[in-house]
Amino acid sequence: MLELLAVLTFCGYIYYLRNYADLRTKSEKEEADFSAGISYYCNGEYEQAFIYFNDVLSRRPNSCIALLYRGLCYKSQGRFAQAESDIRSALSIDEDVWLAHLELGKLQFENGQNEDALAAANRAVSKAEETSPDPYLFRAQVNEKLGHHKAAKNDTDKAEQILQLSRTGGIVKSAEPFVDKKLLVSMVLVLFTSALVILVIKNAESVHLPYIVAVICAIALGFAEPQKGWILAALQVVLVLAGYFLFTTQPETTGQTEIENFSLYGSLILTFVASFLGGFMKRALNMS
Repeated sequence: MLELLAVLTFCGYIYYLRNYADLRTKSEKEEADFSAGISYYCNGEYEQAFIYFNDVLSRRPNSCIALLYRGLCYKSQGRFAQAESDIRSALSIDEDVWLAHLELGKLQFENGQNEDALAAANRAVSKAEETSPDPYLFRAQVNEKLGHHKAAKNDTDKAEQILQLSRTGGIVKSAEPFVDKKLLVSMVLVLFTSALVILVIKNAESVHLPYIVAVICAIALGFAEPQKGWILAALQVVLVLAGYFLFTTQPETTGQTEIENFSLYGSLILTFVASFLGGFMKRALNMS
């Protein structure tokens, strides 16, 4: 089957990208590229850091990390409006950089915008995924200011726990529930993709269209759930089989029976293969 060979070829290519290519995000690569400037800032050499990142931005105006650190340099100079502008620009480029959310929250907190600061702290906590105690410590400070003493205590305790884990060499991300809201929404999507596959199988004049539709649907499922796409693929296989045998009439001619059988079982096999392909593609896109 040409469709299967094409899918396997793409799988091999994406497998290479996933396991051997540089899978860091653009911002993570920038942190490594601009380590000299970041060192200037961390060592308190703010003027040198400002010159460094200003020069970077003259060449790479859409650099999230350069904007973030130039904003921090502005803050060290007392130029808070420029600092906030740069940090917001950094977030507009990459909203997954937790430090940018944290620093924006600090600016808002210092300006008396406590509710906005709390929202920024919440985003920093979410994006950091327990890799640093700093977002929790800042959120504790904001919660204390707002009179949320219990929440502040919980955040302080969590920050201490992360510090303890880092001392023992094991910062561990909190385990997310296996069946979450996103997976449930994706399962609803499977109902529609399964119905579409059945409809195409029943109306196809050859096996090619059902295979293509099955591959596209499965890639979409894998793309939506890179880690749990196999669950969605298994669910689609069950639904397609159940829907085909329980809710459709069997073909009257031998020729149509053969076409539908090849279309049905070939589509089921391709569903599993293509769901993994979708997950690989999502990982590959995250490299850019």
